[in-house]
Amino acid sequence: MAESNATQVILTDDGIKIINAQNTADNAASGVANLNDPNLMSVIEKQTQASQYAGLTSQYNVVLARAKEASISTTALTTAYTNLNTFMSAILTDTTKASDVDRDTYKSLTDAYNSALSKVQKNLDDYVNNEFNTASSQAVVADSNATVAKSAADSTGALAETAFENNQTTSQAVTALKDGSTMTIAELANGLATKVADNDYETYKTQTKDLIASKASKSDANNANLIPYSSHFTTPLTGWTLMNWGATDRKLLVTTHTFYQNGTGALLYLNTAQNGTAAAGSNRFPLLPNTTYTFQFKAFASSNVVGANVYLLSRAYGSTSDYDTVHGLFNNLVTSPSQIDQYTVTFTTGANDNEGYIRVDNIGSNNSASSGLFFTELKLELGDTATPYVYGGQDSMIAQTSDDVLIKVSKDELIDEINVQAGSTLISSSGQLTLSADTVYFDTKKPVIIPSANLDTVLVNKTLTAADITANTFSTNNGTFTVDKNGAITAKNMTLIGGILTSPTINTSTINGSTINGTTFHGGDIISNANNTAKYYPMTITPDGAYKSTYFDSAVGLQSSVESGAISYKYRSMIGSGQYLAYDSVINGQGFESQSGYTSAKDTTFSNPETITGYVNVTPASGIYLYGPTQKINFAGNADNIGSNGITMDAYGNIYAQANSSYWRIRDINSNDIADFGIDTASANNIFLHRELDIGNFHINTGHTFTSADNQAIHFAMGKGGAADIYAGAVHYTSLVKSSLLSVKQDVKKADTAYWAQLVNSIDLATYQYKSDDNTSHIRLSSIVDDVNDTKQWQLPDVFISSDENGKLSGVDDSVLLNATLATVQEQQKEIDQLNGHNMELEARLNKLEAKLNG
Repeated sequence: MAESNATQVILTDDGIKIINAQNTADNAASGVANLNDPNLMSVIEKQTQASQYAGLTSQYNVVLARAKEASISTTALTTAYTNLNTFMSAILTDTTKASDVDRDTYKSLTDAYNSALSKVQKNLDDYVNNEFNTASSQAVVADSNATVAKSAADSTGALAETAFENNQTTSQAVTALKDGSTMTIAELANGLATKVADNDYETYKTQTKDLIASKASKSDANNANLIPYSSHFTTPLTGWTLMNWGATDRKLLVTTHTFYQNGTGALLYLNTAQNGTAAAGSNRFPLLPNTTYTFQFKAFASSNVVGANVYLLSRAYGSTSDYDTVHGLFNNLVTSPSQIDQYTVTFTTGANDNEGYIRVDNIGSNNSASSGLFFTELKLELGDTATPYVYGGQDSMIAQTSDDVLIKVSKDELIDEINVQAGSTLISSSGQLTLSADTVYFDTKKPVIIPSANLDTVLVNKTLTAADITANTFSTNNGTFTVDKNGAITAKNMTLIGGILTSPTINTSTINGSTINGTTFHGGDIISNANNTAKYYPMTITPDGAYKSTYFDSAVGLQSSVESGAISYKYRSMIGSGQYLAYDSVINGQGFESQSGYTSAKDTTFSNPETITGYVNVTPASGIYLYGPTQKINFAGNADNIGSNGITMDAYGNIYAQANSSYWRIRDINSNDIADFGIDTASANNIFLHRELDIGNFHINTGHTFTSADNQAIHFAMGKGGAADIYAGAVHYTSLVKSSLLSVKQDVKKADTAYWAQLVNSIDLATYQYKSDDNTSHIRLSSIVDDVNDTKQWQLPDVFISSDENGKLSGVDDSVLLNATLATVQEQQKEIDQLNGHNMELEARLNKLEAKLNG
């Protein structure tokens, strides 16, 4: 099991903390360096080794004394211990500083000692077994001796009677019985007749045989239970520890159940609702290497327990590991859910098994509901036979092994016992224990620990050290420290009332110790709010190393935590109807994740299932990843109206203007404009492109030029098909081509040129200038589209007028007008041809007339 070092806690005010911060950091860095240097034995390791080496020395002295009583040679063991002691004494002289250590020499000396110790312990085991056999033989001899004694007494009695009848005096033979006694024959006869009756000899014979057999019974000796605190559990629990790993909701409790002693006997109860292990370990106890043991215990479990594991975890003397060897006593054991059963197993320890402890595991729940493993009456004993369970046990007994003596008396469920082991002695009474003497002296190097005591007189000029002292008031003789009847503590420089220091200064500066071990740390009191149903504290450090900070009020619950290499934040709304807002954010080694959603019920434990409506991930692998309708990137701007003059980008990548935005701009590294996109709601700001715009082969540059990059034609087309209208001022061109392909036309008929000429001739022509023209503009001539007067003042047939899709007049259709003009030319050409013919006829007639006149 894990061992922790004593830690001195020293505090200070802020000023001293600041002054000594660097010293503390330097000391911490030095301590870490010492821990990591294999050629140094750190202060922590020294202190641990000193404690363990004291236990080794105590063990050595006990083994040495027992070996001497059994006439077993200890030369090799003494030599090995002397060498190891010389080496360790030099190292452990000063346990406040780290020092150099030769690890190879240390290991070789330790191995030599353990090897010599193991041999002596093996010889002691053989000696104990021989003593058992000898004791049994002595029982038989006692029987024979009793018979011989009776026969001798009968013979002596007869001799005495004969001597009396013959009136003889004291004989030399009788005198020799008492080495010179002058007892008379009559006195001898009367004494023998009174003290050596036949039934007395029979009683003596029987008692002697039975007593020797009872004291030498190997089964009674094995009946000693090596596991301390194996039943009769109490609260607070002694002798068992809940392991600080496994299921996060693990519990170890003392309880009762009707399956065991009709609900009157105490059981240990390992509980978890997770598919993870809840484990408990006993105190350590000594073991013999290479020895057969039998283990038994009683257990039952709820039907949803996956199974149970039971281990003996052992280690060698001097080992700093929790354990070196695992003995799997029961693996995946499925116990009954309807009754308590006893389970037994026999096994053999290894060569280096000197001490160990029992660990019991509830492997976990198979349905996420609370699961419980109940167990009690754990017993570990020497040999391959399970004997009735004892703790305080059911029977009085005296039992002895090579390293254990147990004296136990029980009656009417009251149990008293004395258990003596190497390095540990237990005196236990279920009633009253009285130490009666002129002087009671506790000869100990370490403090005497009394968990609870009532002292009905004042200790004057004495020293009393205890874990818990119960008294109405308490004070030191000089008044520097007092506790009043209300629990207020007043010291010379400190006052503590109701858990609050009313004096502002704690005159300390450093927390000494490289490791502070604890199970759970709480900051403050349980949060007083109706929503805090899980009884959270403002700050908690859990056994798995997670740091959690929690807050509740009537509207929200907030919790942040540092665990598993990540920082997480949780927001839970306490107000809702079917949906309660829930936000979660996590920062870990992969990046940042934040999600929004809701829970269907008020989540006061920060663990209810969530419906996710959107999330934002920022990771080196995926960059910025948005999902959901509410997930946006807002650029707030930097003007006076900050927060409303930037832009917003949604999860699709669309860009939106904010309330007071004017432009969305693109600039180069030198702040030169590339593009300005007007995004104001009034549409007052245009879109400006400050570089050539290339759209496929169609290029628009800043030199007022539209360019066809591949030298092909530029088409202006309508989306529905056909060419689009173009509105422009003066159009300069080198040629004008109209598409008049028959292949794209229908309903083609020959035009009535006279009709079209008539229309052209009906047009009113006008000279004018546009309103936008200036004085330098030349005079213009064309037809007029009268879009001002209801009664048209300017004649222009409708066929020559162009309208847009909405019927609005837009101008003259020059294409129709041009071709109508062509029809007019054709009609005029016809008239010219007719006139030419007529002129020729007149010229012919004139010529004939002139000829006659001249003729």
